[in-house]
Amino acid sequence: MGKETRALLWRLWAIFFLALAASAVLVLWMTRDFRETMVEHDYGVAGYLLGHEEEAVAAAFTKDKTVFELEAGRQALHGAGYSEDTDSVLIPAVAAFRRHTIILLGGMLFGIFFAVFVTVGFYIRSQRAMIAKADAVIASFLEGDTDRRIHSQEAGAWYGLFHRINELATILSAQAEHERQTRLFLQDMISDVSHQLKTPLAALRMYHEIMAEDSADRETIRAFGHKSLREIRRVEDVVYTLLKIARLDAGSVRLEKAEENLEMLLRDVTERFETLAARESKEILLRGRGDVTLLCDALWLSEALGNLVKNALEHTGRGGKILIGWERTALLTNIVVEDNGKGIHPEDIHNIFKRFYRSRFSQDTQGIGLGLPLAKAIVEAHQGTISVTSRVGQGSRFVLSFFHLTER
Repeated sequence: MGKETRALLWRLWAIFFLALAASAVLVLWMTRDFRETMVEHDYGVAGYLLGHEEEAVAAAFTKDKTVFELEAGRQALHGAGYSEDTDSVLIPAVAAFRRHTIILLGGMLFGIFFAVFVTVGFYIRSQRAMIAKADAVIASFLEGDTDRRIHSQEAGAWYGLFHRINELATILSAQAEHERQTRLFLQDMISDVSHQLKTPLAALRMYHEIMAEDSADRETIRAFGHKSLREIRRVEDVVYTLLKIARLDAGSVRLEKAEENLEMLLRDVTERFETLAARESKEILLRGRGDVTLLCDALWLSEALGNLVKNALEHTGRGGKILIGWERTALLTNIVVEDNGKGIHPEDIHNIFKRFYRSRFSQDTQGIGLGLPLAKAIVEAHQGTISVTSRVGQGSRFVLSFFHLTER
């Protein structure tokens, strides 16, 4: 039993005894008042009988008495030792009245307090059971079951407190999950970086050893110098792209959004690939209305779209086509990058947005596997979504969707 419960019971007992004392005083007062009324009545009866004949006895108890009759009765009964000061015990009617009053008030008082004590007892018991359940849930939460919550769907102060505890538990769970995801992200990042840098660093070491052994052969030094530069650029691409993804995942990138005309934005993106497309006899087509705009960070979104166009060019054969379209509906602005290239194998379709993922069906040996993950991170930073459909031998279709409700 807690300190507060004991204090409550002591207060109830104190109230009970105070009520008993008050009841005793009330009984004494009521008895005295009844006795005085009874004696006054008897005075009138006696006085009336003294002044009338015996056959008028019934009227003595029912008729109103005069002052003279009351005074005559008082003097007569005083002479017999009967007055307002006579002990109540000697007056049977008064004694019976007091006894009945004590029984009645005592019974009522006992019944009321018995009901109060029973009600309070059940209330305390239910409160203790409720608190015990809440304590069990909290203990389970502290032991690692972060999905447990205290029942708080009813009204009342306790349930209001439980609701606040649940809110705190939700916040703590979210923070713990965020920390867990951060640790996993860092572990994956470190693992990816170490794995991806291992190959170019080993190549650089080998190139350095070859150049050291054949230092007099300028052609060898020149050839392996170019190879070394290529590996260094590869390392730079890995590091810089990973840093961009890490910043986006951490939410540390502040997008400078503005209303951008999509046609102009996409033309700027495709201009970077015109030379490469022309050299490989590939065609990049734009299709969409010229008045469609999108609230976005042009620099970041251009990089995401550039990665998609670059990916389409790399997986489209000579003479292939890349179609870039856009449209605005009541709810969405969609950007589509579609090609008629090799397509994506069904085994790979759910993995292409994973960092450093390399398909066993791919013949690309130069890519680092970060272009599509970076594009996805940029689109999601704009509160958009990216999806892909593909058929082997027929091409792939990437769709970027941006809800208008998330633009502001």
